[in-house]
Amino acid sequence: DQITAMSNTMGIAATDIAEATYQAISAGQDTSNAVAFAGQAAKLATAGFTSTTSAVDILTTALNAYGLSADQATHVSDVLLTTQNLGKTSVDELSSSMGKVIPLAAAYNVSVENLSSGLAVMTANGIATAEATTYTKSMLNELGDTGSTVGKILQAETGQSFAQLSADGKSLGDVLQILYDSVGGDSTAFAGLWSSVEAGTGALSLASGGADKFNGVLAQMVDSAGATETAYETMTDTFQHSMDSLQTTAENLSISLFDAMEPGLKEAADWGNDCLNALTD
Repeated sequence: DQITAMSNTMGIAATDIAEATYQAISAGQDTSNAVAFAGQAAKLATAGFTSTTSAVDILTTALNAYGLSADQATHVSDVLLTTQNLGKTSVDELSSSMGKVIPLAAAYNVSVENLSSGLAVMTANGIATAEATTYTKSMLNELGDTGSTVGKILQAETGQSFAQLSADGKSLGDVLQILYDSVGGDSTAFAGLWSSVEAGTGALSLASGGADKFNGVLAQMVDSAGATETAYETMTDTFQHSMDSLQTTAENLSISLFDAMEPGLKEAADWGNDCLNALTD
């Protein structure tokens, strides 16, 4: 009943809502809230140019990795939409690659807002989403390694590890600024601090704009409430969506009619089977 009601309200096929609900439950969401969660994912999918199942996947990955409750799904959705708005990417692209770095970011206390800010800045600077994710993963690996060059510099400059700095509220931009200042703002020397080209390229892309620019993007991520709802309303305020909703409602009516007639149809089918079996004998 909840799935049908959600389908009628959003104009999305009941089968799609059911599949998203099952996926959400399989990913650990509470059964009683699974349909509402699928509805939120469906809004993100519409606003982010992706499928509902992909939206469920990225939302559940983020919630599980960061230990967030289901009521935080709307905020995570808003952060992803803001990443799409501020960067040169889409939620569809993020859903196919961001999940690879989320568990690592969570392990080093890098919030989803912080991580998304980095991806927004990188993609806005012309780095493709998949590459930005790879660069970020390499960069976080080196920052989190206390034996790496950058890890040792952070320890020498602040007396703390990267994970500790993140836990204390330092943004990724703040941490990179510390490293950038340690080499006197020399971009060549800064790039040389990293053992991998991927990590160095990603870090330089973020550090070149300074911590203030990064933190400005981060502030918009934190204050992103309503981004999904606004985008969803814009995307569904079309004649095409109205026609799709009409078709979906008609399909749901046929499902309800069949449900009402099913007992009688079953009796008729059983009677027919008995007759055929008798004739066969």
